[in-house]
Amino acid sequence: MTWLVLLLVFGATAVSTYLMLAPSPEMALVKQRAMAIRRSGLIRKADGSLVDEEMELPFVQRVLKPALERMSGWIGRLAPGRVQATIQLKLLQAGNPMGPSHFLGLQALVAAGMSLFGLLVSTPFMSEKPVQAGGLMAVLLLLGWRVPEFWLGRMIGARRQLIDKALPDVLDLLSVSVEAGLGLDGAIQKVGEKFPEPTSGEFRELLKSIRLGTPRADALRTLADRSGLPDMRTFTAAVIQAEQLGVSIARVLRAQSEALRVKRKQKVEERAMALPLKMLFPLILFIFPTVFIVVLGPVVINFMTTMVKR
Repeated sequence: MTWLVLLLVFGATAVSTYLMLAPSPEMALVKQRAMAIRRSGLIRKADGSLVDEEMELPFVQRVLKPALERMSGWIGRLAPGRVQATIQLKLLQAGNPMGPSHFLGLQALVAAGMSLFGLLVSTPFMSEKPVQAGGLMAVLLLLGWRVPEFWLGRMIGARRQLIDKALPDVLDLLSVSVEAGLGLDGAIQKVGEKFPEPTSGEFRELLKSIRLGTPRADALRTLADRSGLPDMRTFTAAVIQAEQLGVSIARVLRAQSEALRVKRKQKVEERAMALPLKMLFPLILFIFPTVFIVVLGPVVINFMTTMVKR
């Protein structure tokens, strides 16, 4: 009798659990449609067999990359909004390679990996020198946190250098296009067509923002923030002021182009004047000693030979 009661209780519990966990008709329909979509993702190989397209991807892209993205995104969402806004601006200046939450998660993962490496290295002498082992782990943790920032800074610097190098030609093309009769939007489109990345991408994004309804002044300020260049800020501020005051855009662009050319010439002259001072230390440390050895070496050898003979 006891076994029958236990059996009935177990059966009732199992049925109740199944009914509670069973999907609703709507969820069952969604599952069927998802399976149909998944089956439509099959691809046909050369031998005629059907395989899942996702399963053909490498293990890193199929498993590791999505797992790391989810983990880094979860870690990054714990950061304050102000920190994420600062990281977002830096990522925009670097070409927006990832989101701010993913970048913060990447920092945390790299820092954790470096600290784990420090723990493995310092395990043999942890009991003998705990202070040194803890210091090593702290240094590696800080280094791991700073490595992604260093990588991001290098990307920002390289991107700024490319945009800064192309900016005088951009202003020349804008001024010539506006003087030829094009509007400012048409001149910006010409810049997006004629210049390589990342300059063309920045101006295409500017034109896209304007066409989507963003006020031109706000779009130009966003362009200046994305580039992070003082010359770009000066250019955008001059264009915004010209539109507000009703001044000729062509005249402003021509003045900005000439001013930027003069500024670049002054920078080149400044670098050229600094070259002799920069060359002084290599001359003293490397070239002068070699010249002295070549010139005075035979004299010293002859003098020492004469002294030995005497």
